[in-house]
Amino acid sequence: MKGLYQGSILGLAWLIIRPLVQVLAYVVIVSYVFGVRLGPAAGPVDYALHVLSGLFAWQAVQRSLEEAPSLVRDRIEILKQVIYPIETLPVSAMLSSALGPAMVLAVYVVLATATGQLSWTILLLPLPLALLVLFILGSAWILMVVGAIFKDLREMISVVFGLLVYFSPVLLTKEIVGERLWTLVLLNPLAHIVICFRDVLTGALHPASWIIFAASAGLVFLAGGWLVQRTKLAINELI
Repeated sequence: MKGLYQGSILGLAWLIIRPLVQVLAYVVIVSYVFGVRLGPAAGPVDYALHVLSGLFAWQAVQRSLEEAPSLVRDRIEILKQVIYPIETLPVSAMLSSALGPAMVLAVYVVLATATGQLSWTILLLPLPLALLVLFILGSAWILMVVGAIFKDLREMISVVFGLLVYFSPVLLTKEIVGERLWTLVLLNPLAHIVICFRDVLTGALHPASWIIFAASAGLVFLAGGWLVQRTKLAINELI
């Protein structure tokens, strides 16, 4: 993290500024420009809480998976000099990128507490976090292997995430887009992750999303672990 922001004036403060600016932009565009509300009595603060509750999980996935394709190539000098277990590369990357989403969560807790909307179910947060770790590790292993060969994968993932966020539960609700479009929003592969985290933060419950999230996290983790073990020797030779 220090190397990432080395030489910048604000340094690690960007980890806080960036998500706050994103949330402010979303609230202004959706609430004021388009005049959309979560409900008849809902205001901009309610929509800000809605965005924050979804942006936390979204950024955790986005930051880790955007970096995953270049994990091997960016650390090739270290990997050449020492015997390094490449399957642990996504772990260090995930930990170093967790501070930004953690700041988003902190802002949500402060704002929800101030407005009296903080639910006791936030105590259940470790449950979706455990599933998220499995999903990120499995996905990062897959992208790390593929990214060692295809150098454009990182940029492709960055573009995809930048587009998908506008068609996700981070910004949208069923009331905003309607039943038909909401069905399409749920086809977003990260939609159910956002919904599960929002369930814990707001006290709601969507059983179907939990089943899909748990199943996808387990399958992706197993698939990624299998792939990285099968290709470890090939990657070491490539290095």
